[in-house]
Amino acid sequence: MTPLNPFTPQQLHACLARLELPPEAIPPTAANLDRLIDAALHHLPFENLDVLLERPVRIEPDAVFAKLVEGGRGGYCFELNSLFARLLASLGYRVTLLVARVRWGVPAEVELTQQSHLLLRIDLEEGIRLVDIGFGGPTLDRALPLVIGEELPGGWRILPGPREGELELAVHGTSGWQPLYHFSLAPQLWLDYLPRNWFTSTHPDSVFRRFLKAAISEDGVRLTLNDGQFNRRWADGQVEQRRVDDPDELIELLRERFRIRIAAVDIPPLRRRLTGLLKI
Repeated sequence: MTPLNPFTPQQLHACLARLELPPEAIPPTAANLDRLIDAALHHLPFENLDVLLERPVRIEPDAVFAKLVEGGRGGYCFELNSLFARLLASLGYRVTLLVARVRWGVPAEVELTQQSHLLLRIDLEEGIRLVDIGFGGPTLDRALPLVIGEELPGGWRILPGPREGELELAVHGTSGWQPLYHFSLAPQLWLDYLPRNWFTSTHPDSVFRRFLKAAISEDGVRLTLNDGQFNRRWADGQVEQRRVDDPDELIELLRERFRIRIAAVDIPPLRRRLTGLLKI
């Protein structure tokens, strides 16, 4: 089974309920795609709690469904975008799995990074769209047209990448244009995401092993948490920042603001891990 295998009718109903969308027919249109993206960003949190707790991150479609839909949890790109791919395929969209090399937060002198990010290509009657609900930094809040060299709505731009066959997605912020990642339009095999997920969730150099990461949208504002740095970012680029150095307050934020269902048994080990990250 891959993320392109449709849901059963019961799974589709449950997934739409998780997004607080009615269980009705949703035709595969550009407008409905943006509607689905908005719902996903508001209800499926980006988070790496399992990685911090040194638990395996399983990305088999049924495991992802159990965690994100039935378990009230979130995840990272291999979980969020694979679940969303399956939802879109179930609704009649033409979906292709893509891969990217993350550049956000990477020093310029580091020329090459791992292929560690899953994103989606959607083929609509209006043309190709890029979809990505699984990035922990700046987030595409709508389907992005594949237009090269022009500034796109929301402050995005796609340029030729540094290597043959690659493109660069960049976002415009207070410091000007910053690359998010380099990606290819070559379709990917699901089997190849398994070692990519293993590296991301287990390698000591993986950012997810070293920092708490969480993100979700709230009334159109993007909330992010990077260890103890809690940010609220508006669409116009305005950012409100607050430092949180109490592990119990962080756990409360994760549960209440980021809407992550954390079992009571997981709170003591998570508190210990966050205490270590904050160096309290």
